[in-house]
Amino acid sequence: MEKKARQYVTEFGATIICYSILVVASSWVARTISLSSPMRYAVLLSPMIGAAAMAWVIVRHVRRIDELQQRRVLESLAFSFAVTAFGTFAWGFAEVAGAPKLPTFAIWPVMAALWIVGGFIAYRRYR
Repeated sequence: MEKKARQYVTEFGATIICYSILVVASSWVARTISLSSPMRYAVLLSPMIGAAAMAWVIVRHVRRIDELQQRRVLESLAFSFAVTAFGTFAWGFAEVAGAPKLPTFAIWPVMAALWIVGGFIAYRRYR
């Protein structure tokens, strides 16, 4: 694995661990300790520190890679964004017609999966 990729995997892995610890800890604190409303929001939003760190690591990685790799990332993200936007918009109309509500927690995993699909498409296009 090349140095830039290894550094990215290390940094991204560290942020995922941070995020995971904050999710578990904030859930435990919210369940076991009675908190005032503002403090409860702060505790339950604390995993976003790890999520923001992930975003920062991704942006740093994209800035470090060469132009072809940047183009692949851009195309995979564009694919993910467009399909997720279209899908959630369509699901909203379906909810009006009686479909079950889509939890907002489901949107990010869908977007991430589509990012992977878009990455595969971009990779095949430029190999």
